Amino acid sequence: MVKKLSESAAKATLGVAGDNTSNGQIRADEFLPELRGKKAIRKYREMRDNDATIGAVMYSVEQILRDVVLNVTPVNDSDAAKSEAEFVKSVLDDMDHTLDDHISEALSYLSYGFGWFEVIYKRRVGPTERSDKKHSKYTDGRLGVKKIAARAPWTINKFDVNQKTGDVLGIEQSVGIMNGKNYIPVNKSIYYRTTSLNGDPSGRSILRNAYTSYEYLNNLQAIEAIAVERELAGIPVARIPAEYLSGDASLAQSGFVNNLQQILRDVKFNEQGYIILPSDTYPDKDGAPSNTRLVDIELMASNGKRNIDINPIVNRYQHDIARSVLSEFLLLGTSGGSYALSKSKTDLFLRALESYIQAIVDVLNKQLVERLWQLNGLNYDLMPTIEAGDVAPHDLREVAAFLRNLNGANIDVSSHPEVVKDLMDIADLNYDPDVGVQPTGDQDKDGGVDNG
Repeated sequence: MVKKLSESAAKATLGVAGDNTSNGQIRADEFLPELRGKKAIRKYREMRDNDATIGAVMYSVEQILRDVVLNVTPVNDSDAAKSEAEFVKSVLDDMDHTLDDHISEALSYLSYGFGWFEVIYKRRVGPTERSDKKHSKYTDGRLGVKKIAARAPWTINKFDVNQKTGDVLGIEQSVGIMNGKNYIPVNKSIYYRTTSLNGDPSGRSILRNAYTSYEYLNNLQAIEAIAVERELAGIPVARIPAEYLSGDASLAQSGFVNNLQQILRDVKFNEQGYIILPSDTYPDKDGAPSNTRLVDIELMASNGKRNIDINPIVNRYQHDIARSVLSEFLLLGTSGGSYALSKSKTDLFLRALESYIQAIVDVLNKQLVERLWQLNGLNYDLMPTIEAGDVAPHDLREVAAFLRNLNGANIDVSSHPEVVKDLMDIADLNYDPDVGVQPTGDQDKDGGVDNG
């Protein structure tokens, strides 16, 4: 018979999601040893910085999302709510760096699975203050933000995790060559994380599924480079007397063979490449010198065409890498593809970008705006929110087709000013419900728009 669940038992935490939540190690649950702990951070950094496909993907993500407009929206239409929204705008404008710079750095959480930033606050005393802890463009005396400082993932030793609840309390960071350590609590930080696996505080890199293809591609490119070098320079082949290779060879003969082997390994066709050969030749049957050298070296080149074309294999791995991060559209031009296919893949990529920027906005609202309200003792009923704008421009032809369908169904949107305003915003047109569409340029004397 099952006992009735009591309230105290219902509120208790009885288990843990995984090993990571009990020891705080980075990816302790990862089954590949080379992707555990700091080795994972180093590997993902290598993939991001060394691979052309991954670099192109991450660069496109960064540039697109840096261009997304972040708006501070009041909680309601009251003057007090609008004033508090202006306060948040001023905080973001009063930092030592721009919000775009922070967004660019924050996107590193996609590569490493998590991103940790320490928030340094300041008292907004005024522009005449010399102290960095008080210098501000504003004089309201509230606590603002001096900067949101990145803490590189490869400097983080472990997470401080509550073993009962699995909540992240802070991080332990290594400092310098003296093995010093910093402890940064989570309530003084901004902590980004991708989709977590088994409660892992270090998240899951979006490059995880590209790891195998990256390794094969890396090895294949190394083999290709060696093959090209061998094809151009040839394989060194040496001919020496058989007695030098026999088991009865003297120490001098064995030493000569060892030196020759070293020469053959190191020979390169460049300005420093050379080989010195003895001028001695075999004697003929009469004992006179012949044209056959005692020691001879030549380069052996391959004849004909290789049986394996390496380009399709390289292209396949590059497509696998791009596909793993929904960016295969970047490679469509190399192998053909219709416009419809390109558009569907691009739309899927942009939907993923929307989720990335929304994750950043959610964290900023929770861990930055909410803490500003807590530190300043402000009214939570007036707390605004940061909202992300559109990641990509809307297709006006699709919008027009949709409006025609609505009109055909006798649905009139003109009686809804808020809908009309949104439509005008999509078309980048200034709209005032009382006046109508306004020109976006400077109006000339005749009422037209001066675009000059």
